[in-house]
Order: sequence, then structure tokens, then C-alpha cells
Amino acid sequence: MAHPSTAPRRSLRTVPVLAAVAAAVLSGCAGGGTNTHETPAKPSPTSTPNGTVTRAEADQILDHYQEINNKANKTRDAGLLATVEAGQLYARSKADYEQFDTLNAKEKKEYSTPFYFTRRTFYIPPTGNWFAAAASTNGTNHTFMIFEKSADTGGSWKKVISLFPQQPLPAPQIKGGLAVPADQDAPVGNLAPSGVTNAIEDLFTTGGTKDGSKLSHANDNAKAILKTYKERRDHLGSQATVNFFPITPTHNKTYTLTTSSGVLAITALAHKEESLVTNAGLQISPGKRESVYNKTPRSLVVDSFQGEAVVHLPRQGKPEILDYRYALVDSR
Repeated sequence: MAHPSTAPRRSLRTVPVLAAVAAAVLSGCAGGGTNTHETPAKPSPTSTPNGTVTRAEADQILDHYQEINNKANKTRDAGLLATVEAGQLYARSKADYEQFDTLNAKEKKEYSTPFYFTRRTFYIPPTGNWFAAAASTNGTNHTFMIFEKSADTGGSWKKVISLFPQQPLPAPQIKGGLAVPADQDAPVGNLAPSGVTNAIEDLFTTGGTKDGSKLSHANDNAKAILKTYKERRDHLGSQATVNFFPITPTHNKTYTLTTSSGVLAITALAHKEESLVTNAGLQISPGKRESVYNKTPRSLVVDSFQGEAVVHLPRQGKPEILDYRYALVDSR
């Protein structure tokens, strides 16, 4: 199961080497499932119009993903997983495998437990190269996913988005049995779907004083990001600076679904976190997860994060972040 990541936390000591304790949360189950042994749901006998895929084809794609992801998780086979995942989701999952040895015994056991998609719902556009799926993985844990078939995914259907909103998403509109996408560059209220990535990253970068001011700061997800921004320097004190900078997501694409009150924007996220000592005689000692990539003490630590988000853009009022996920994917 994927979890929201927070910025790495490091304790600071007034000694030549600063101790770093990274707390970037793993995105967990590479497939976006959780620990359950429920019987997979069977395809609905109800026929639907053909869009990018049929309902039966979408079910088969989920079945195949589920099977391959569970196999890959058993042995942490990144090559096998790459046959069913792409983009920033694959970057997060691959990082899970790389950082697996930093987990405790209970976490390792939970990670390799098979998952199954049940209670499946599909949102299939009439044209394009993607579709959305919602499912349950343990009866209470709900996931929202995007699958894509394009040159970026090697010409086969792969999952590129995996989210776990805590509350039900606004229901996408269905017309003639198919989902209704929206123009990603057309503003909905004060923000276009294509601007969501920059708006969320601005919460990390400036505390939401620029593009991030267009988002609601009142819900729990926005508050969590703003808390990370406000407290980014607390764990190192005055002997180091910590700042966030947007970077290009691995799979820089936005997907849209129209709702009765606005538009759901499902998009990629990415940023780097730079921690730099202010005294030339000091160094930062990387935490255990950062050390997977570079364990050398250094004056500057640059951590890279990849992630995804789903935001509702209402026609009236400010957009709300309904879920977001990050994982540490590199540290130099």
C-alpha cells in the first residue's frame, strides 16, 4: 500500500559530522494493494459501450497487473514489475525494492503478502490511451488507479498512478456508459488541471504563496504539506538550510474526469529537497534510506521524490487535494 511521504527528518549534532535520520516513508506495496486474501471480483455481465477498452478488457488488465505485481513483490523483481508499471509509480515501487532492507521484520512480511482487487469500478474515456479504475483491496482500503498504453509505457497497458484517498472521490460523470474527460488546459474556477502539479509543489517550495495560493489550504492534505514546509528546518536548526525545489516528474502527464461539480485532475508530482550546512566544517551523515543511494557524509544532501495526486477542481471555490503520495527515489 502506498503512503504519503514526508520530508526526511535528520537530528543535528554540534559535531563535525551531522547525524541524519531519513524518514521518507516507502510507497509500500509496489502494486498499490494491501494485505488481503479476498477472492478477486468477476467481470460484470453488464455490457458497456466500447471506449479506450471494454469493461471485460479492463478487468483482464487488472487481473494481469495483480498477478505480476504479487509475483514481483515476492522476490522484489524490478524487471518483472516494469512489465506492468511505468512512470513515477514505477519509480516509487522500484525505490521500495531498493530500500526494502531498511524495513523491520513486520513491515517486510506485510509487504510481500499478496493483494487482490475487489469491488471494481471503471471510468473509461471514449477515446485516448488511458482509463481509470477504483477498487477495494481489503474491504476498507480503497485505491484509485490510472492505466495507460502509450509509447511511454512501451506500447502495453501499465499502471502509472496509484492513490489511496481516505474519503470517497466526487463521482465522475458517465455519459452513454463512458467517462467524460475535460480539457486539461481549460480553467475550472481559478485553476486548470494542467496547473495542479505546479500548485501543489508550490506548497512545498514557498508555503503556497504563488501557484499554491489557488489551492484550498484548509483540508488535511494541504495542511500536512504546509506543516512539512514550515518545519523543514526545525530538525537541523541554524547549522543547515533545508529547501524544496520542483523537478520534472518521471511521467509528466495529467488525466481528467468531469464530475457534477467540477473536474478531477489526476497528476504527477516531483521535487527535490536540498539540505546544506551553513558551517564549512560540518557534514551531514545520510539516514538509512538515503544511504541506500549514497552513504558518504557530505555538506549537501539532495533527496529526490516522485509522486502522484488527485485534486478536485470545483467550478466554485478553491481546489482541494484529495490525496497525494510521495516516495524518496534517490539521494546524492
